[in-house]
Amino acid sequence: MLLSITTTHYPATDLGHLLHKHPDRCQSFPLSFGQAHVFYPEANDQQCTVTLLLDVDEREVGAWTW
Repeated sequence: MLLSITTTHYPATDLGHLLHKHPDRCQSFPLSFGQAHVFYPEANDQQCTVTLLLDVDEREVGAWTW
């Protein structure tokens, strides 16, 4: 799953402060069902885009019992 959020509100890089993520770094986090990756394909004062990539491990999701 891929989610992208873009802002043009000046300064656009404040989006990183709101999300507590630095625009110059790619970050990954382990989750119970896979990995989450956060990165900024574009980050400058005029426009900033943050992207969340969820890498879902189908074996982990299939192992859940309801």
